[in-house]
Amino acid sequence: MITLRCTQKLQKFLGIVPANKLELSTAALGDCYAHLVPTVSGDLIVFVNEKSLLTVAMPIWESKNLVPLFRLRVINLLGMIGINPMETRNEISHFDQIQFGKTLSRSIVGSMNDMAWQYQVMAETAENKTDLSLSNAELKLSQMPCKPIGYRVPADIAKELLNPKKKDAS
Repeated sequence: MITLRCTQKLQKFLGIVPANKLELSTAALGDCYAHLVPTVSGDLIVFVNEKSLLTVAMPIWESKNLVPLFRLRVINLLGMIGINPMETRNEISHFDQIQFGKTLSRSIVGSMNDMAWQYQVMAETAENKTDLSLSNAELKLSQMPCKPIGYRVPADIAKELLNPKKKDAS
């Protein structure tokens, strides 16, 4: 079980009414925040993980397939950053149940706005269609140090959260 914590703008666009009573997330990465982001290449829904600040995005026109495509984007990113397929499958199994809630953390909303700005800049400065790849943007952002996580890299935080045994063994 995870919660997608959507901004009011995205709630209105998707016609989502957030649940009043939410169950706690069972996923190691925790909940994700989501926001509607305009770019010159088309509007995106940007998701930011609350614990690691990993981010994935999807074109707004894919919003009819929000949950399945969100899962696929997360699987793709976890694979790109080197998460073991078994660990990825375990984490994604928690995405079988998704509930919608309101945003809670101003810090994460601020990080989400920063990531949204990064997507906008990448879209505006793309020199060719390859530069517009969401996978390339997600991978690039997963390697960008973030102040809210002590200037650490989101990919490293995710690796620690998804394989705590490796951290304990070091």
